[in-house]
Amino acid sequence: MPLSVRADIASMVGNEPTVAAPTYNPLSGPSYPIAQNSYFTDDSGNILMFVNILGQVARQGQFIVRENADFATILALSGGPVKEANLKKVLVIRHEPDDNGKQAYVVNLKAFYKKGDRSSFIALKPNDTIVIPEKGISLAKISQYSSIISPFIYWYYIIDRNNN
Repeated sequence: MPLSVRADIASMVGNEPTVAAPTYNPLSGPSYPIAQNSYFTDDSGNILMFVNILGQVARQGQFIVRENADFATILALSGGPVKEANLKKVLVIRHEPDDNGKQAYVVNLKAFYKKGDRSSFIALKPNDTIVIPEKGISLAKISQYSSIISPFIYWYYIIDRNNN
């Protein structure tokens, strides 16, 4: 058998490059475009939505969660609150006002972390944004600001001393 015929047969029989099958992620969202402020379903029929989390958490961003997800789920996905988080004044901002015209809620998550009390939780809606603020003045914050300001004070002292 001539060499060119063998090469043609070899190229047709099993020498094609293999392509890895894409892995299925049920929370990756649909492959079609959707409105950010609406529910959508995955291939299994689960009702999903986008939720945003900002502020004092390990990983900020937009997450896809099931429709009945609560704050515990969202915080777990975001890696949890960081040490400087003020869990007493967590702000939930709605993409669209509710029936009463309210668009922002303050939720106290400290009771949840201390006692597992979920009574202050509110039902999350598509494209809600959860903002976890930073605690007030702390020793770390004072140290940070003083390290920024001190070089300026030092230079002012040198310039003022040279002018006199």
